[in-house]
Amino acid sequence: MKTKKIIADSMPHALKLVRQELGENAIIVNTAVVKTGGLFGLFAKQKYEVTAYSIDDYRDRPEPKFSVELKQKPDRQAPAINTFESKNEEKEHSSSGFHSKPQNLYQYYSQPQQHQQHPQQHQEQPKEQAFGAVPPVVQNQPIVERNQSNVAPQQQADEEFIPLFEKAKPKSTPVIEDKNDSNTQVLDELQQMRKMMMNYMMTDKDRSAMPAVVSKWVNHLKKQGVDDEIIEHLIDNLLQKYEDINTVDQSTIKQELGDMMLEIIRNKVPDSVAVDEKTRMINMIGPTGVGKTTSIAKLATEQVLKQKRRVAMITTDVYRIAAVEQLKTYAGILNVPIEVVRSAEELKLVLDKLAHYDLIYMDTTGRNYKEEKFRESINQYLDHPFQNDNYLVLSLTTKYEDMQLLLNEFKESPINKLILTKFDETSSYGSILNIAYKYPYQISYLTNGQSVPEDILAFDAKLIVNHLLGEENSDGSSTNPQGIYASI
Repeated sequence: MKTKKIIADSMPHALKLVRQELGENAIIVNTAVVKTGGLFGLFAKQKYEVTAYSIDDYRDRPEPKFSVELKQKPDRQAPAINTFESKNEEKEHSSSGFHSKPQNLYQYYSQPQQHQQHPQQHQEQPKEQAFGAVPPVVQNQPIVERNQSNVAPQQQADEEFIPLFEKAKPKSTPVIEDKNDSNTQVLDELQQMRKMMMNYMMTDKDRSAMPAVVSKWVNHLKKQGVDDEIIEHLIDNLLQKYEDINTVDQSTIKQELGDMMLEIIRNKVPDSVAVDEKTRMINMIGPTGVGKTTSIAKLATEQVLKQKRRVAMITTDVYRIAAVEQLKTYAGILNVPIEVVRSAEELKLVLDKLAHYDLIYMDTTGRNYKEEKFRESINQYLDHPFQNDNYLVLSLTTKYEDMQLLLNEFKESPINKLILTKFDETSSYGSILNIAYKYPYQISYLTNGQSVPEDILAFDAKLIVNHLLGEENSDGSSTNPQGIYASI
């Protein structure tokens, strides 16, 4: 018998490893949620530990011998099933804690849909089926109806010793693929446990174990909404650089953290936000109310007044009240044409009509893009022959968890750039660092007000780091940044 502990990122993965390493006949003894890694008790990764042991292959052993008569009294204790069971009885009792006989456990787990039958019904089975029948058990234990077909003795013994585990059934009932009610419930419970562990990460004990000079910045970054994984990355690098962190002054720690965050964010800043001469179309995609229309007006103004390009506008947002009128107002001020499009087929006709313009801005309908049908519909509008830039517009007042849903859904789409709006309406900037650290999108612009065209900025990594470190002024700005229209 071989006992082993398997640690994996998820329970289904752990169970799969148990089968691979210990075989199909492995017996699962215990499961537990454990934390590994981390610093000072912080940022430990949640893992799932499964303790199991393998049993010898019994297929080459003699056939099991049953000494129980068919009409044995129910209050009489049944003898051992076969030589294998008698040899391993002590091991199973001491290791697994299962004091019921294996065949009874198998009945309980493998046939939960069948109901109890009366002992008289069991005794009325034909005599030729007695060899494959289950021996009687201790009185008052449930008797589960067995399959009435003839089963070979060796096959019957094999079935009775299939490894049992309440939350993970054999391959004949694939747990990972079949998301039945019990599996869904287990996954929900694991998710809840994960959230609870994350909430308790910063306990008083953890704070006392961490150097005060570091704990201060951990708490500050958490309040800013920086993801725990990123905080761990920053603190780990800091502790590796300084042998005794307690001897380092606060200004040095602040500078080190700022430099590391600046490096993360700068990797997602484009070299230039200038529109390439070959780009013919700029599309704005995003949920309702994030500022797509206003962002188009701000960017189009720069192209018309500063770059002297011939600009046209298209809107597909025919659902929101006054959405078309709002864009028509901006188009009228700039003296540029605007077209209303209601379908992907109509868009092709409009693009032919506007083909002689240098640059076309398209405002798309704000939808709940968590639903696949809406993501598919927007991709139809992005399928055209013009070279284009596709921007996902997100509001910084949105919870980071909700941002993640959209960022994950559009990761494989033609959208590769971001505009982050309402920078002036939030005091938590951690989501910007989180996006730069975890996602491949380039962050091109920030908007910091409703005024058109001035309240838009080319994305500035140092500006974000200053806000993350708490260096903003009383008016909410760190350097009083000027918009991209300062020279207009």
